[in-house]
Amino acid sequence: MNKVSPQRWSGRPAGSLAVLALTLALVAGSTAAPASAARTGPVYIALGDSYAAGTGGGVYSAPPPGLPAECRQTAASYPAVRGAALNLGCFGAKTTDVSAVANLYGAALASASVVTVTVGGNDVDTGQVAAACSTSAASAACGAALHNSLAVKLPELPAKIKAMVSTIKKKAPKAKVVLTGYPRLFTARAGLTAEQAVAVKSMNSAADLLNATIAYSARANRAGYVSVTERFARHGIGSADPWIVAPAGLCTLDVNCPSAADGADAFHPTAAGYSEGYAKALRAARLS
Repeated sequence: MNKVSPQRWSGRPAGSLAVLALTLALVAGSTAAPASAARTGPVYIALGDSYAAGTGGGVYSAPPPGLPAECRQTAASYPAVRGAALNLGCFGAKTTDVSAVANLYGAALASASVVTVTVGGNDVDTGQVAAACSTSAASAACGAALHNSLAVKLPELPAKIKAMVSTIKKKAPKAKVVLTGYPRLFTARAGLTAEQAVAVKSMNSAADLLNATIAYSARANRAGYVSVTERFARHGIGSADPWIVAPAGLCTLDVNCPSAADGADAFHPTAAGYSEGYAKALRAARLS
């Protein structure tokens, strides 16, 4: 889920694919080892959008070869906390982008035993909903954003997830594929104005509908699902201990407001949100 979207990154020049192929070949050649020394433990690879990349968790780091520089990955991402062999999450990614990355990294995914995927928010334009409705829940812009997200795009998501999961399973035939949900961005509390209370309820309800759709799609396609809703309870924007980065205009709602070092950080988990929210939810699910 993103407040702002970079240029559609899946349309990068085909030349970058050749660069990636050459890079992977060189890496494979330089790290070849006898079969007896092969890694035997679980191999965890993460796919997804900015929530998988760790956007909002601190200083941006370079993504793996072949992914756009603006993926906005951080060392605080939940894949990093969970010791992923490879984090392929990228800011702005949709289900089709995840499929494209899975095809690109098929050789790596072939040895994966666990693959997590956080995606779907960008497919239904949740960033636009957050930006429009957190400003004014009664505005025409908020109403239009909610309608577009929930009435137009959300019903299309199950088919998109089905195609994506099918691609991942073909590339990672030995892996347990697990989809994750998203946190509610806000925590309701006393002292909110009537309009703020409506905005909190509307956006949290929208998050619940998105999560329910992802959970249903996971089950329908024989994939796992891990919810983070309970982990983030009482840690949304407006709480005493928020794990979500608030845009500057909403910091007045927080007792302790995490500041956005970059505009793209807004409406993403903090480092604590990734470690205490996502990573612990995955640990409790005993994926490996």
